[in-house]
Amino acid sequence: MTRRMRRVALMGHTRRVGIARTAAKARTWLARQGCEVRVEEGLAGALGQDGHRLGDLARWCQLLVTFGGDGTALIGARALTGRTGALLPVNLGGLGFLTVAEESELVPALRETLAGRWPIDRRRVVGGIVRRSGRIVHRGHALNDVVIKGGYRAIHLGLTAMGCDLGHVVADGLIAASASGSTAYSLSAGGPVVSPDVEALIVTPAAAHSIASRSLVLPPGATVSARLIHSADRTLVLYDGQESVSLRHGDEVELRLERRRLRIVRNPALPFPAALQRKLGWQGSTRRSA
Repeated sequence: MTRRMRRVALMGHTRRVGIARTAAKARTWLARQGCEVRVEEGLAGALGQDGHRLGDLARWCQLLVTFGGDGTALIGARALTGRTGALLPVNLGGLGFLTVAEESELVPALRETLAGRWPIDRRRVVGGIVRRSGRIVHRGHALNDVVIKGGYRAIHLGLTAMGCDLGHVVADGLIAASASGSTAYSLSAGGPVVSPDVEALIVTPAAAHSIASRSLVLPPGATVSARLIHSADRTLVLYDGQESVSLRHGDEVELRLERRRLRIVRNPALPFPAALQRKLGWQGSTRRSA
């Protein structure tokens, strides 16, 4: 075991079946390896013990293990972004595209990670800045995507990219995704699938009212600005669907890849194309070529 992986934090989705059993198993195994283990306060309650706030754990830990689905992994990712600790997301949920191991693989995943045999990737996150009358009123970041979204009626946005005017976009919303988030909401809105090791900002209108509105794949240094021109309903900026801020008419949202990164463990036995096939049902047929 590497010395860099002795402080391990655990957090999990407390409504998942078997979460207490799985977390207790991980805690016991890690303690036997000489690790100091601390548990997030919500999960600690399920274990009948005192716990720690996630923000404090993110500053303290060298490895954060999450138990749940993609939502739980995103909570851990947002807390760890810019920190030295790494994320090991274990799937106790459904799809779990961001997760790197299933519940049945828990001990091997921990063993390989602590031994340094599973590499750690560094992924860029999407940052969003909301300006009102030129003044910054909110900052946030997301591993998957920052989304501008209205209600049942379309919103009108004035869009610029890399300093160039892209005109007036009418759509249900606008999605600014990282490569990690290209397989999430962006994909369902018709955006491209991008390997997570590619540093790119993917901007996709959601249900655009023009067939000319298409996804943009922009380089790491690009900035996209969206100004809210009109919305008949409440309009929000959402960060990974977990944090939100309301927009007013005339507000401007600046979107870009941040320099801060998330360190996340990678399972060498589950490369990106294999995850596409296994978890998203990517498929083809040899009969099409016959």
